[in-house]
Amino acid sequence: MLNLTKKLFRKNYTGEDIVQERKLTGGKWETITEYVPNNVINNQISNRAVIFGNGTGRESFPIQHILRKKSGLLGADSLQSYACNAFYRDHTPDFLVVSNRVIADELIKSGYTKDNIVYTHVDISLEFPKRFYLIPHDPYADAGTTAAYIAAFDGHKKIYLLGFNGQDTPGVNDNIYAGTKGYDAANATVSDLKWIANIAALCRIYDDVDFVRVTESGRRPTPEIWKYLTNLRQISFRDFVLETDL
Repeated sequence: MLNLTKKLFRKNYTGEDIVQERKLTGGKWETITEYVPNNVINNQISNRAVIFGNGTGRESFPIQHILRKKSGLLGADSLQSYACNAFYRDHTPDFLVVSNRVIADELIKSGYTKDNIVYTHVDISLEFPKRFYLIPHDPYADAGTTAAYIAAFDGHKKIYLLGFNGQDTPGVNDNIYAGTKGYDAANATVSDLKWIANIAALCRIYDDVDFVRVTESGRRPTPEIWKYLTNLRQISFRDFVLETDL
């Protein structure tokens, strides 16, 4: 579950200590820590971001239209993009979150981490030193919620969620990369209860952020606990294009 109790922002973040190792010495536990400074400066001014989940619902949307809409990464008209895990196989977002060791290894071997900002958890970061950026104050949630958290952490006030379908059909893994390396089989039954709860918790904490779920028709069934969130709404692809002036 999302391990976050209050709003946190990059503007107040200089870095943090991480635990590298714990060892028993003379009957006492010794903790070895390392200070990791903030290595990402994101002075964005558009206050708008899009989070790409890997649900099949985004397959029919022309992703490149979003990625090409920029007046520079920090431009007033830009729509900063955050994405998850294997999304990099097809597109290059502004920021990527990896929560899967298999895909983390794949990213390194591909050379992607040399020229792109990829966030990950402490344990993966320690396993692959100097290859990834640490998720600030890591809330240890799923990749999609973590990407949305980082966007809110970076100060965005309108955050679009595209490809956040959920897993509502037993025996159908609603993931574009289902059956590929690092993912469950296409016919796997995958629970989305934690993901639903994590998104709800994030919306409650960042209650001044407008979270917008983007689906093809704008009428995809809404999880029960999302129905009571005043800052989470759903729109169609068409309305998304109009709102963002794509």
